[in-house]
Amino acid sequence: MDWHTISQVLSLDNFLHWLNTLDPLVVHLINAALLLVEGVGVPGIPFEPPMLAAGILVHQGKTSLLESILWGGMANWIGNIGGYYLGGRGMRMLPARIRGNMGIPEVRGWLDKYGPWVVIISRWFGAIRTPFILYAEEAGMPIATYALYSLVGALSWTAAWQIGLWYFGSVFIELWHKYQWYVIGGVLLVLGVIYFAMSRRKKPPVAEAQAEKAELREVLDEVEGR
Repeated sequence: MDWHTISQVLSLDNFLHWLNTLDPLVVHLINAALLLVEGVGVPGIPFEPPMLAAGILVHQGKTSLLESILWGGMANWIGNIGGYYLGGRGMRMLPARIRGNMGIPEVRGWLDKYGPWVVIISRWFGAIRTPFILYAEEAGMPIATYALYSLVGALSWTAAWQIGLWYFGSVFIELWHKYQWYVIGGVLLVLGVIYFAMSRRKKPPVAEAQAEKAELREVLDEVEGR
């Protein structure tokens, strides 16, 4: 592979030209589909690439930032509602002994202590997000209350991600055109440092979940002014 071929493969202009040929509706639909599944409570959904693509399309004037946020946020909220009903029906089909080992009493205790605000705040903590989606009905939260607060959570979370990827995507494009090889070297260096740090400080899943729960308690206590 010669230098010209490598430059063509790494050419951001070629990628942007290809992206510019896409219908923004297609990007929005792909983004909405992934965020809908993510909203049900399924972990590990790769929603970042289509959100980044939407951000680049906003940068190119092909769509608007508000439209991107609404597509993703509403789809994520619909997924939350689906997870609410899916979790509620699923819990009723399980024996009481199994339900008792799935953390439902803990979710009910958090809801009793902090109220519906926990639905919004838990949206930002991956390890405990899924239980609060799937166990909300079984824990006794009415659908109207859950729908309202999950709407706020879904829109605020989607807006934060979409605005971030739009802004930093635009900055990245400008830097790439000016300092392409420096950017590649910098990104590889940062990724290497992150990988080295994570490999040395990786927490077990249980410890990570406990840490997120402790962090969530601190946030909720600050919200209540305790």
